[in-house]
Amino acid sequence: MTMSTLEIGLGLMCVIFASAVLGMLAGQRLPAHHVSTESKATVSVAMAVVGTMTALVIGFMISNASSSFTAKNGAVARLSSDIVRLDALLRRYGPEADTTRTALQHYAAAKLEDLFPNGDGRKPDVANPATLKLLDDVQDRIVLFKPADDRQRWLGGQALQLAGELGDAGAGVIQQDVSSLPLPFLGAVTIWLVVVFASFGVFAPRNATTIIALFLCAFAVSAAIKLVMDLDTPFEGDIRITRPPIHISSDPLRQAADTIRR
Repeated sequence: MTMSTLEIGLGLMCVIFASAVLGMLAGQRLPAHHVSTESKATVSVAMAVVGTMTALVIGFMISNASSSFTAKNGAVARLSSDIVRLDALLRRYGPEADTTRTALQHYAAAKLEDLFPNGDGRKPDVANPATLKLLDDVQDRIVLFKPADDRQRWLGGQALQLAGELGDAGAGVIQQDVSSLPLPFLGAVTIWLVVVFASFGVFAPRNATTIIALFLCAFAVSAAIKLVMDLDTPFEGDIRITRPPIHISSDPLRQAADTIRR
Protein backbone atom coordinates (compact mmCIF):
# COMPACT_ATOMS: atom_id res chain seq x y z
CA MET A 1 0.00 0.00 0.00
CA THR A 2 1.35 3.43 -0.94
CA MET A 3 2.04 5.63 2.04
CA SER A 4 0.69 9.17 2.11
CA THR A 5 2.98 12.13 2.64
CA LEU A 6 1.48 12.57 6.11
CA GLU A 7 2.40 9.01 7.06
CA ILE A 8 5.90 9.45 5.67
CA GLY A 9 6.32 12.71 7.59
CA LEU A 10 5.14 11.17 10.86
CA GLY A 11 7.39 8.17 10.35
CA LEU A 12 10.34 10.41 9.64
CA MET A 13 9.66 12.45 12.78
CA CYS A 14 9.52 9.31 14.92
CA VAL A 15 12.79 8.01 13.49
CA ILE A 16 14.60 11.30 13.98
CA PHE A 17 13.33 11.83 17.52
CA ALA A 18 14.05 8.20 18.41
CA SER A 19 17.66 8.69 17.30
CA ALA A 20 17.96 11.62 19.71
CA VAL A 21 16.52 9.55 22.57
CA LEU A 22 18.87 6.66 21.79
CA GLY A 23 21.73 9.15 21.73
CA MET A 24 20.77 10.26 25.25
CA LEU A 25 20.68 6.66 26.46
CA ALA A 26 24.04 5.95 24.85
CA GLY A 27 25.53 9.12 26.35
CA GLN A 28 24.74 7.87 29.84
CA ARG A 29 26.75 4.70 29.27
CA LEU A 30 29.78 6.16 27.53
CA PRO A 31 33.02 6.60 29.48
CA ALA A 32 33.67 10.12 30.74
CA HIS A 33 36.44 10.84 28.25
CA HIS A 34 34.04 10.11 25.38
CA VAL A 35 31.76 12.96 26.43
CA SER A 36 34.49 15.38 27.45
CA THR A 37 34.60 18.99 26.28
CA GLU A 38 37.21 18.12 23.63
CA SER A 39 35.11 15.24 22.32
CA LYS A 40 32.02 17.44 22.22
CA ALA A 41 33.89 20.13 20.24
CA THR A 42 35.14 17.60 17.69
CA VAL A 43 31.71 16.00 17.24
CA SER A 44 30.11 19.45 16.94
CA VAL A 45 32.46 20.40 14.09
CA ALA A 46 31.82 17.10 12.31
CA MET A 47 28.04 17.46 12.69
CA ALA A 48 28.26 21.02 11.39
CA VAL A 49 29.57 19.59 8.12
CA VAL A 50 26.76 17.02 7.99
CA GLY A 51 24.20 19.70 8.88
CA THR A 52 25.46 21.93 6.07
CA MET A 53 25.20 19.08 3.58
CA THR A 54 21.68 18.33 4.79
CA ALA A 55 20.64 21.97 4.40
CA LEU A 56 22.03 22.08 0.85
CA VAL A 57 20.20 18.91 -0.19
CA ILE A 58 16.91 20.05 1.36
CA GLY A 59 17.33 23.36 -0.47
CA PHE A 60 17.82 21.44 -3.74
CA MET A 61 14.72 19.36 -3.03
CA ILE A 62 12.64 22.48 -2.38
CA SER A 63 13.87 24.16 -5.58
CA ASN A 64 13.24 21.03 -7.65
CA ALA A 65 9.76 20.50 -6.21
CA SER A 66 8.88 24.18 -6.71
CA SER A 67 9.88 24.03 -10.39
CA SER A 68 7.83 20.86 -10.84
CA PHE A 69 4.80 22.47 -9.18
CA THR A 70 5.06 25.53 -11.44
CA ALA A 71 5.27 23.36 -14.55
CA LYS A 72 2.22 21.29 -13.55
CA ASN A 73 0.22 24.40 -12.72
CA GLY A 74 1.15 25.89 -16.09
CA ALA A 75 0.09 22.72 -17.92
CA VAL A 76 -3.38 22.86 -16.33
CA ALA A 77 -3.70 26.57 -17.14
CA ARG A 78 -2.78 25.95 -20.79
CA LEU A 79 -5.27 23.09 -21.02
CA SER A 80 -8.03 25.31 -19.63
CA SER A 81 -7.18 28.16 -22.01
CA ASP A 82 -7.19 25.89 -25.07
CA ILE A 83 -10.63 24.52 -24.16
CA VAL A 84 -12.13 28.01 -23.96
CA ARG A 85 -10.46 29.14 -27.20
CA LEU A 86 -11.63 26.06 -29.09
CA ASP A 87 -15.19 26.55 -27.88
CA ALA A 88 -15.09 30.17 -29.05
CA LEU A 89 -14.08 29.08 -32.54
CA LEU A 90 -16.83 26.47 -32.66
CA ARG A 91 -19.39 29.07 -31.58
CA ARG A 92 -18.31 31.32 -34.43
CA TYR A 93 -18.49 28.44 -36.91
CA GLY A 94 -22.24 28.22 -36.48
CA PRO A 95 -25.01 25.76 -35.55
CA GLU A 96 -23.23 23.03 -37.54
CA ALA A 97 -20.66 22.83 -34.74
CA ASP A 98 -23.15 22.47 -31.89
CA THR A 99 -22.67 18.71 -31.56
CA THR A 100 -18.91 19.22 -31.53
CA ARG A 101 -19.29 21.82 -28.79
CA THR A 102 -21.32 19.30 -26.79
CA ALA A 103 -18.53 16.73 -27.23
CA LEU A 104 -16.02 19.35 -26.04
CA GLN A 105 -18.17 20.02 -22.97
CA HIS A 106 -18.15 16.31 -22.15
CA TYR A 107 -14.35 16.25 -22.52
CA ALA A 108 -13.87 19.29 -20.26
CA ALA A 109 -16.15 17.83 -17.57
CA ALA A 110 -14.39 14.47 -17.72
CA LYS A 111 -10.94 16.07 -17.56
CA LEU A 112 -12.00 18.14 -14.56
CA GLU A 113 -13.20 15.01 -12.79
CA ASP A 114 -10.00 13.15 -13.69
CA LEU A 115 -7.64 15.80 -12.34
CA PHE A 116 -9.73 16.99 -9.41
CA PRO A 117 -12.06 14.13 -8.42
CA ASN A 118 -14.85 14.64 -5.92
CA GLY A 119 -15.26 12.09 -3.16
CA ASP A 120 -13.04 10.59 -0.50
CA GLY A 121 -10.54 7.98 -1.54
CA ARG A 122 -10.55 8.84 -5.24
CA LYS A 123 -7.18 9.46 -6.79
CA PRO A 124 -6.56 11.64 -9.86
CA ASP A 125 -6.30 9.82 -13.18
CA VAL A 126 -4.45 12.15 -15.51
CA ALA A 127 -4.24 9.58 -18.33
CA ASN A 128 -7.78 8.20 -18.27
CA PRO A 129 -8.23 6.39 -21.65
CA ALA A 130 -11.96 7.17 -21.71
CA THR A 131 -11.25 10.90 -21.49
CA LEU A 132 -8.62 10.68 -24.21
CA LYS A 133 -11.22 9.06 -26.46
CA LEU A 134 -13.57 11.99 -25.82
CA LEU A 135 -10.90 14.34 -27.16
CA ASP A 136 -10.40 12.07 -30.16
CA ASP A 137 -14.13 12.34 -30.81
CA VAL A 138 -13.93 16.15 -30.77
CA GLN A 139 -11.07 16.11 -33.26
CA ASP A 140 -12.82 13.60 -35.54
CA ARG A 141 -15.96 15.75 -35.62
CA ILE A 142 -13.94 18.82 -36.60
CA VAL A 143 -12.27 16.87 -39.42
CA LEU A 144 -15.73 16.04 -40.81
CA PHE A 145 -16.78 19.71 -41.02
CA LYS A 146 -18.05 20.75 -44.46
CA PRO A 147 -17.49 24.51 -44.67
CA ALA A 148 -19.95 26.43 -46.80
CA ASP A 149 -17.71 29.46 -47.39
CA ASP A 150 -14.21 30.82 -46.81
CA ARG A 151 -15.13 32.04 -43.33
CA GLN A 152 -16.16 28.60 -42.12
CA ARG A 153 -13.18 27.07 -43.91
CA TRP A 154 -10.81 29.34 -41.98
CA LEU A 155 -12.61 28.75 -38.67
CA GLY A 156 -12.60 24.99 -39.24
CA GLY A 157 -8.87 25.02 -39.94
CA GLN A 158 -8.17 27.08 -36.85
CA ALA A 159 -10.39 24.80 -34.74
CA LEU A 160 -8.61 21.70 -36.00
CA GLN A 161 -5.22 23.22 -35.24
CA LEU A 162 -6.35 24.26 -31.77
CA ALA A 163 -7.81 20.79 -31.15
CA GLY A 164 -4.35 19.42 -31.87
CA GLU A 165 -2.84 21.90 -29.41
CA LEU A 166 -5.43 20.81 -26.86
CA GLY A 167 -4.16 17.27 -27.26
CA ASP A 168 -0.61 18.53 -26.73
CA ALA A 169 -1.72 20.35 -23.57
CA GLY A 170 -3.36 17.19 -22.26
CA ALA A 171 -0.20 15.22 -23.01
CA GLY A 172 1.77 17.88 -21.15
CA VAL A 173 -0.31 17.32 -18.03
CA ILE A 174 0.34 13.58 -18.29
CA GLN A 175 4.09 14.08 -18.75
CA GLN A 176 4.25 16.43 -15.77
CA ASP A 177 2.55 13.90 -13.49
CA VAL A 178 5.83 12.35 -12.39
CA SER A 179 7.77 12.77 -9.18
CA SER A 180 10.73 15.15 -9.38
CA LEU A 181 11.90 14.21 -5.88
CA PRO A 182 14.88 11.80 -6.10
CA LEU A 183 14.35 9.08 -3.50
CA PRO A 184 18.11 8.64 -2.89
CA PHE A 185 18.25 12.27 -1.78
CA LEU A 186 15.39 11.69 0.64
CA GLY A 187 17.08 8.59 2.00
CA ALA A 188 20.41 10.39 2.41
CA VAL A 189 18.77 13.32 4.20
CA THR A 190 17.01 10.92 6.57
CA ILE A 191 20.27 9.16 7.46
CA TRP A 192 22.10 12.44 7.96
CA LEU A 193 19.34 13.78 10.20
CA VAL A 194 19.42 10.58 12.27
CA VAL A 195 23.18 10.98 12.77
CA VAL A 196 22.89 14.67 13.66
CA PHE A 197 20.09 14.16 16.18
CA ALA A 198 21.85 11.17 17.72
CA SER A 199 24.89 13.38 18.31
CA PHE A 200 22.62 16.00 19.88
CA GLY A 201 21.28 13.37 22.25
CA VAL A 202 24.71 12.12 23.31
CA PHE A 203 25.78 15.48 24.68
CA ALA A 204 22.37 16.92 25.63
CA PRO A 205 21.37 17.32 29.30
CA ARG A 206 18.80 14.74 30.44
CA ASN A 207 15.81 16.89 31.33
CA ALA A 208 12.28 17.60 30.07
CA THR A 209 13.19 20.92 28.46
CA THR A 210 15.88 19.31 26.30
CA ILE A 211 13.60 16.45 25.27
CA ILE A 212 10.79 18.83 24.29
CA ALA A 213 13.23 21.01 22.31
CA LEU A 214 14.57 17.98 20.40
CA PHE A 215 11.03 16.77 19.71
CA LEU A 216 9.95 20.15 18.34
CA CYS A 217 13.06 20.32 16.19
CA ALA A 218 12.37 16.84 14.80
CA PHE A 219 8.76 17.86 14.15
CA ALA A 220 9.82 21.03 12.30
CA VAL A 221 12.30 19.20 10.06
CA SER A 222 9.82 16.41 9.27
CA ALA A 223 7.06 18.92 8.52
CA ALA A 224 9.35 20.73 6.07
CA ILE A 225 10.13 17.50 4.21
CA LYS A 226 6.43 16.57 4.23
CA LEU A 227 5.57 19.91 2.60
CA VAL A 228 8.26 19.34 -0.04
CA MET A 229 6.63 16.01 -0.89
CA ASP A 230 3.21 17.70 -1.05
CA LEU A 231 4.67 20.29 -3.41
CA ASP A 232 5.97 17.47 -5.62
CA THR A 233 2.54 15.74 -5.79
CA PRO A 234 0.07 18.66 -6.08
CA PHE A 235 -2.61 16.65 -7.93
CA GLU A 236 -2.78 13.90 -5.36
CA GLY A 237 -1.75 15.13 -1.93
CA ASP A 238 -3.40 13.04 0.78
CA ILE A 239 -6.55 11.55 -0.76
CA ARG A 240 -8.21 11.48 2.65
CA ILE A 241 -7.99 15.26 2.84
CA THR A 242 -10.50 17.14 0.69
CA ARG A 243 -8.09 19.99 0.02
CA PRO A 244 -4.39 19.15 0.55
CA PRO A 245 -2.15 21.86 2.06
CA ILE A 246 -0.36 22.36 -1.26
CA HIS A 247 -2.35 21.72 -4.41
CA ILE A 248 -2.93 22.93 -7.94
CA SER A 249 -6.03 25.05 -8.16
CA SER A 250 -8.92 23.56 -10.08
CA ASP A 251 -10.38 27.03 -10.70
CA PRO A 252 -8.99 27.55 -14.26
CA LEU A 253 -10.33 24.21 -15.53
CA ARG A 254 -13.57 24.57 -13.57
CA GLN A 255 -14.14 28.05 -15.00
CA ALA A 256 -13.37 26.76 -18.50
CA ALA A 257 -15.94 23.97 -18.12
CA ASP A 258 -18.53 26.47 -16.84
CA THR A 259 -17.78 28.96 -19.63
CA ILE A 260 -18.27 26.56 -22.50
CA ARG A 261 -21.60 25.35 -21.04
CA ARG A 262 -23.12 28.81 -21.30
